[in-house]
Amino acid sequence: MPILRKLQTFSGLPGAEAWAFFEATVLLAYARLLVNLVPLSRWRKQIEVSRSDTSEVSPLTKQQRQTSRMITRTIKRAGRNLPVKFVCLPQAFAARWMLSRRGIPTELFLGTQLAAEEDREFHAWLKAGDIMITGHCDEEAYAVFGSQRRA
Repeated sequence: MPILRKLQTFSGLPGAEAWAFFEATVLLAYARLLVNLVPLSRWRKQIEVSRSDTSEVSPLTKQQRQTSRMITRTIKRAGRNLPVKFVCLPQAFAARWMLSRRGIPTELFLGTQLAAEEDREFHAWLKAGDIMITGHCDEEAYAVFGSQRRA
């Protein structure tokens, strides 16, 4: 039975990852509700544009890198195992909140594909240092119209 395999996999997770899964589940649901139901004017600060020089991004410590990778796995795991689909912006918000709680600085990017001539699709991705946390993409293929750094 697939549900038993999932439970076995979950029970084998380290405690920090099991807790992070529950945290990600709640934050993904909250982020999706925020994006879909609350007027943009109420949550705009989450995506306000701040022009920043990417050379100012400080390198992450070994522990921060490990934690960032764990958050990446957790957001993916939660997205695969929940009954609803989470697009890039709620994923980026949830991961940002999780990393912020752990004191890890992030940068949220918003952009659109350069090659798209009609029906431009917008995309959000989150980075911690040089690690792509959510929204994995070829950054060169996107015109970035906003980014926000948060310590």
